[in-house]
Amino acid sequence: MSYSPQHFDRLRLRHLRLLALIDRHGSLREVGKVLNLTQPAVSQMVKDLELALGVTLIDRSVRGVTLCPAGRLALERARAGLATFDHLVSELHEDQVLTLRIGTNSALVPNILPAALRRLGSTKETIRYRLRTGIVSDMMHELAEGTLDCYVGRVDWEWVPHNVVEALRYDPLTRTELVLACPLTHPLAGNSAMEAGDLAGQRWALPPHDSSNRLALETGLRNLGLGAPVAEVEVAADPSALIHLARELDLLTCVPMVALETHLASREFQVLNVPDLALPPIQIGFVTLKEQAEIPPLQAFRQALIDVTVSGWR
Repeated sequence: MSYSPQHFDRLRLRHLRLLALIDRHGSLREVGKVLNLTQPAVSQMVKDLELALGVTLIDRSVRGVTLCPAGRLALERARAGLATFDHLVSELHEDQVLTLRIGTNSALVPNILPAALRRLGSTKETIRYRLRTGIVSDMMHELAEGTLDCYVGRVDWEWVPHNVVEALRYDPLTRTELVLACPLTHPLAGNSAMEAGDLAGQRWALPPHDSSNRLALETGLRNLGLGAPVAEVEVAADPSALIHLARELDLLTCVPMVALETHLASREFQVLNVPDLALPPIQIGFVTLKEQAEIPPLQAFRQALIDVTVSGWR
């Protein structure tokens, strides 16, 4: 089957939505009910889409229809485009102000992001910024689905599907250390000759077991023949909450240095120096879909992030 420009030019948005409906219902008859079309009409839509793209998109069997690998790839690419159209319609029906949807980690909210947005605020463009914080896997999923325009934070590439990686544009911004810290009231505060063994039996505020920071801490301790820390309090995807709880409950915690800087400046916390415990640094980057990378507001936001990380987000 070869690509047909004539059929491609006749495609409508509902042809792209068709793939999502097939994936959801697994039956052309059920898809027809949703679209208020007959089954033959839906079959013709599938045929038109396949002719336009030049590949077979669905597999038919006695149990119904499923997307073949090419169909699933087409759906993944189409979702981002459809979400962009939905977002455009929403903007046009509100106040026609462009909204940039940014995914991030809450560790960056107190410093890097405000500095970048402050820099952008000096321009004359009217743009609204909508921030969402969450775990990296969720942010990558939403970016691929088109419900986010970009993501700022760490990326655990080993957890990102290969087909999603190929669709992304990544720009490294800065690095921050992963550190152990405690409030100044903690018994370990002021200890300048610590060893990893001194952490045994301590009380902790930590992210969940499946988080990258928790895994890095546990790996570092196990590499020294020590047991994993036991968390008295767990909080997902929110280093600021961990810091607050550690301060109020007099606990140790493990967080990115970028999230701790304000508390160090106010002399509430101390970073623990544990020379024999190796914790990997955290790379922070800017991620967007390749197809959106040249959109002017995204380019401006990316450049603002680069500028503030170079200058120490001042």
